[in-house]
Amino acid sequence: MKHGTYAQYPADSMDLPQRALLTIWDCLAEYRDDLVLVGGLAVRHLTKPPAKGMPGPVTLDVDFGISIAAEGGAYGSIKDTLSAHGFHWARNRFVRRFPEMELFVDLLTDDDKADTGTVIVDDGLPVGIVPGIRRARECRRWVTVSGMNLLGSQQTESIRVAEVGPMLVLKLNAFGGPLGRKAPKDMHDILYLGTEYIDGHRAAVAGFQAEKQAGNRGMPHALHALRNYFHSTEALGPMSCSAFRLGDDHLSAEFAEESLQIRQQCVTLAEALLS
Repeated sequence: MKHGTYAQYPADSMDLPQRALLTIWDCLAEYRDDLVLVGGLAVRHLTKPPAKGMPGPVTLDVDFGISIAAEGGAYGSIKDTLSAHGFHWARNRFVRRFPEMELFVDLLTDDDKADTGTVIVDDGLPVGIVPGIRRARECRRWVTVSGMNLLGSQQTESIRVAEVGPMLVLKLNAFGGPLGRKAPKDMHDILYLGTEYIDGHRAAVAGFQAEKQAGNRGMPHALHALRNYFHSTEALGPMSCSAFRLGDDHLSAEFAEESLQIRQQCVTLAEALLS
């Protein structure tokens, strides 16, 4: 689930997904070698904390890349394990209902062949195919995450998070790939990853360009998105980012200068990634 603007996300929107992340990573210990964190929570753990007044990462779900060969052992399947923690399989994803929201957990994989569709992993789970997930699993860093889990217990986990290069490829695909949803929130994530990466902007650009040499299957679609949706400050990518951060009035006189600055940042980032 994605909201259309940053203001629609509650101030603590990361809290529940983070608690779910700690719970799931702990209970799926048998699968850790097959899993990597992607999506909005990965953006959070790859970037610097937002400056005061600056919109930071937001999400309402937890996304994992998973090996197509993932298989459980003596303690049951992914579906069985997550069901025991209140997550139920519905419409090809896991969902748990809380008073304040529905929390979704998505699994994504790469079969090295198709650009779209599903493939069966583990105990009969139809998992969505996304080119680039294999590279996300291969190119990752370990991040220490501490906080409260869904049971209210304090917990610390070392979690495998996809690195900035594969994440930029995945986010560009999510925005403008074969099944690109053109969601403004994805554009916000792309710009935030590219400008606020914990190792610096240049390292983010270098990480993306390294994916070209690594043969990331999602790279052709990522480059297509950059060329088609970032070519000017009036293009769909920059406009979407401005609309997400500033709301429906992002082109009003009140926000004109700030909107232009955001859109210029998007174009500058795209030019660097394409260079």
